[in-house]
Amino acid sequence: MARGILGSLVGAVTLVLASTAIAKDIKMVAPIIPPHFDGKGNGRIGDVIKAVLAKCGHTVQFTMVPFGRHWKEYRDSSTFDGLATAEADQAFAGFSTKPFMHLQDGATVMATKSLQGISTIAELRGKRVVAFPDAREILGIAADVVTFASYAERSNRFDQLRPLFTDRIDAVLADGLITAHFVNVLTDNARAGKEPEIDPSRQAVFRKIFNKGPQRLYFREEAVAKDFDLCFKKVYDEREVERLVAPYIEKYRPIIGDQYPSH
Repeated sequence: MARGILGSLVGAVTLVLASTAIAKDIKMVAPIIPPHFDGKGNGRIGDVIKAVLAKCGHTVQFTMVPFGRHWKEYRDSSTFDGLATAEADQAFAGFSTKPFMHLQDGATVMATKSLQGISTIAELRGKRVVAFPDAREILGIAADVVTFASYAERSNRFDQLRPLFTDRIDAVLADGLITAHFVNVLTDNARAGKEPEIDPSRQAVFRKIFNKGPQRLYFREEAVAKDFDLCFKKVYDEREVERLVAPYIEKYRPIIGDQYPSH
């Protein structure tokens, strides 16, 4: 028993000594992309960031902006101590953490269609496809687009999904969890009579057909970035990450199945 208590104390002391930054209230800019971040900074990724920084004694204040603007705000303003999040191929001023969460792009299709088991982009040959802006470059599908029956890029999530539910397109290419969130909003609105063209009983499913995308944070101070990496491992080993992300994953399980990473 004494040995167990001593081990716990040593672990706690090691964590404190390894933390290199004085406790701070960190101002971060992040995108509104539910269910990863909502307008208050809560969500699958937001909750993990808060828990990890708290483990090292820090607090965080999120400034939430539309997706894409968060990168510009961090670049252009010294107001922010940190950026959430950066893709693997992006570089910003400051110091990067290790990848700690992943996004997963793929195809959302109707469950009753032949595409419900899709696993490759090649299977969309001859199909009608909608994606998010700049998807050609971001997903690396420029050579595939010419094989589709039709292709459009739309920023509004409902403008992506309404044609899918009314059989005017065959697939939506985007992050699976974000798309699942808007599928639920759309079908809830349909049940309330706000989307008369949509049949809410129809089931959409997500299929991963691209590699998952590692997500990192940037901090102005190297000590804070090192703290985050250290404390993420601690939170992960305690299975706290698993507990934090579970509600966001399980809520959309009927759509994403086993096709989306928990973290």
